[in-house]
Amino acid sequence: MEDQAENQVVATPRDVRQETAFPVPPVLAGEVVSITGTLASMTHEQAAALIVQHGGTATTHVSRHTTLLIIGEEGWPLEEDGRPSTKLQLAENLVQEGIPLRIASESEWLRMLGLVTDNPEVKRLYTPAMLSQLLKIPVHIIRTWERAGLIRAEKKIFRLPYFDYQEVTAARRVAELLQSGVTQKQLAKSLAVVTRFLPDSGRVMEQLELLSDHHRLVIRDQHGYIDPQTRQRFFNFATGSSAPPHAVHDSDEDAWEGRLLRFDPPGKQQKTATDWLVEGCRKAEVADTSGAIRCYRQALRIRPDDAEAHFYLADSLYRLGKHEAALERYLAAVEHDPEYLEAWNQIGCVYAELNKWQEALQAYDEALAILPEFAETHLHKAETLRLMQRLPEAIEHWKLYLKYDHRGPWVELVHQRLEQAGEPTEEE
Repeated sequence: MEDQAENQVVATPRDVRQETAFPVPPVLAGEVVSITGTLASMTHEQAAALIVQHGGTATTHVSRHTTLLIIGEEGWPLEEDGRPSTKLQLAENLVQEGIPLRIASESEWLRMLGLVTDNPEVKRLYTPAMLSQLLKIPVHIIRTWERAGLIRAEKKIFRLPYFDYQEVTAARRVAELLQSGVTQKQLAKSLAVVTRFLPDSGRVMEQLELLSDHHRLVIRDQHGYIDPQTRQRFFNFATGSSAPPHAVHDSDEDAWEGRLLRFDPPGKQQKTATDWLVEGCRKAEVADTSGAIRCYRQALRIRPDDAEAHFYLADSLYRLGKHEAALERYLAAVEHDPEYLEAWNQIGCVYAELNKWQEALQAYDEALAILPEFAETHLHKAETLRLMQRLPEAIEHWKLYLKYDHRGPWVELVHQRLEQAGEPTEEE
């Protein structure tokens, strides 16, 4: 009977419902609803209001009175020890006892309310810079994950990747748990429980396998070599001691040689340019920027026209504060691929930091000629024009940013800029 009522609510036009002699009860009438994990579509407070609006009771815990548990699709409902959330474990136990409690994904719950209309905000795609701002993950980490296959670009426009937000947050959560010492076996067991209730469950299990392999690097500390995942310590039998000979600093590139090691099987074939590029990304992920630079240079010795290797090398040089050297590599990237959108955008940013305003504007214009709706470049150009005291032109590009990305991570900043410039904007 409940399913029938749900179908009637979703399918019956509002004017017909109002004329019905026996009004259809709200879709969540009598339901006691709790939420676990992070929702992708709204906050827990907004969801609670929706639950009440549709006739249900929102609770912050799971008990024998709970009739529906919603699993958020942005943040996996996993505890710090890698086990399923307390709410999910309680719900599973109650179901096994025969308590009539349903466990539904966020998407299923939205469909239940008749709210799933392919909402573009839920399925929205994000560039690396946007994800970096939203998730507080460095851009080079996001690129490293893409290179390793942990996340996949839904589409690419002139080499600029666009990612599904939920896939990236899933990879981040699994990576955090692995780095905290949770074993792959424990995570696999927990995810087997969680993914029964969520869409695209096979992908996160694949991410776990890739992450487990991806992080098999051995790090050297003051006591010797250690596996960051298992905390297992290795000894340097070649020297008879696990202690390093002397202290080293980030600026001493040669001294860092070998600090991060990868154990490869004997007889492995000579590395290709792609192998060096992947290895460079892995070193960059664990903050061995100097080691990453050496790997990218090795890749370019094999394939000197690889625009992506030039771009990654430029990023690493930039992180070391070598802006002039980074600029040369960004320029090399666009020499080999004139439509490398991100490279042109970065060239503009570096020129701006070097106070070469006109060169920065020219680079931004190159990027916008390739993709006029690229919001990030409009923002960077506006900020550069503001520093040049060319406020009317800056206002134009701030407004274009809002036109092309009215819910992006820099919206609040742009509204502040326009307000300071005396240009009121309508909140979307």
